[in-house]
Amino acid sequence: MRRPAWLGILAASLIPLILTLGNSMMVPVVPVMQSAFGITPTAGSLLITAYSVIAVALMPVAGFLADRMSRRRLAMAALAVAAVGGGIAAVGASAAHSYAWVLGGRVVQGVGAAFAMPLALPLAGDLAEEGGRGRAAGFTEVGNTLGKLMSPVLGALLATWAFFAPFWAVFALCGSLSAAIAWMIPERRARVPRVPHAAAWRVAFRTHAPLLTATYLSGAVSMLCLFGGLVSLSESLADGAHVPEWQNGLLLSIPQAMLCLASLLTGLVSDRWKAPSRAAIALGLAWTAASFGAASARQDMAWQIASVSLGAYGIGTTITAIDACLATALAHEVRGSLSALYTSARFLGPTLGPPLASWLQAFGARTPYAVLGAIALAASLTSGALLWRSARGGEPAAGDARPAAHA
Repeated sequence: MRRPAWLGILAASLIPLILTLGNSMMVPVVPVMQSAFGITPTAGSLLITAYSVIAVALMPVAGFLADRMSRRRLAMAALAVAAVGGGIAAVGASAAHSYAWVLGGRVVQGVGAAFAMPLALPLAGDLAEEGGRGRAAGFTEVGNTLGKLMSPVLGALLATWAFFAPFWAVFALCGSLSAAIAWMIPERRARVPRVPHAAAWRVAFRTHAPLLTATYLSGAVSMLCLFGGLVSLSESLADGAHVPEWQNGLLLSIPQAMLCLASLLTGLVSDRWKAPSRAAIALGLAWTAASFGAASARQDMAWQIASVSLGAYGIGTTITAIDACLATALAHEVRGSLSALYTSARFLGPTLGPPLASWLQAFGARTPYAVLGAIALAASLTSGALLWRSARGGEPAAGDARPAAHA
């Protein structure tokens, strides 16, 4: 039975949603595990950072494989590995009471996430028709941002039942999605002549070098500003305004809700207005720079929450426009590997943003917003110049329209 394309696009969008939940749900659990296992805060934070480091290191490998084999089968296998990792961590926390088991499970989960996360964008691009790839890519970004919005609340709720419950949730969610993809995404039978991978890369970089540079830079800076801004706002709420922890979490959900809204709206219009999609990359960062600049102008908490939320809206616009551009501009032969490099660049944000913001707090509560706003402005001007150059050079706006050899 032939299944509609939107069902496969939904499955592709669930990949970043589930994997984001699988990582961010653990944040509320770390303090509880520190007391349960008698470990230091550094050892507790390693449960989060080990996942991210493994994922960043292996994503380029995942992208290479995604261009050489069935992306559908690779996604199923990667999610199954992530489920096994969640199961190992769950058993280690609930039965073995072993920190080593939990850490080992998180490493295995990170391996699975590294191979699954970069597949969402190329899978959506493969499944969508020529005129709908931008919208399909936008839905994958909605899944990503929705996971960021839901994870703190869901993680805290599960932790109230048992601190190891989020690990069992990872096991169930990743395993279920792996099985669902087998039904929701059909295996493509049509074969087309394949271009040698090295030759396809040379063509892609020769044709799209300004676009790729602009998107990788903008994606990394967007995530740097997002996580840096959220950490700065959280510390200001806790230390300056003395807001209770549960209220802090609710207030931080406002910028993330704006991020999700921007992703949804940008994804819906990206295929209708193809030319402005590239302009939205630079304009979204410029909007973020202005919003963060406004946040640095006043110490008032309501003002800063509103300003950071508006900045998050600009970030959502930028990253969704990037997804749409990559999904439509890149040929099938390189869509997996180049999308994986973009995903790796984005992971620099949550890696560098929080420590940078915490360090800048020593120079004043408003300093992080000013510095992050300046970085966003510089990235906006640079990416705008690169995208203008790509348009002036006659760079094609869409990739090949040939059917995918593999789903």
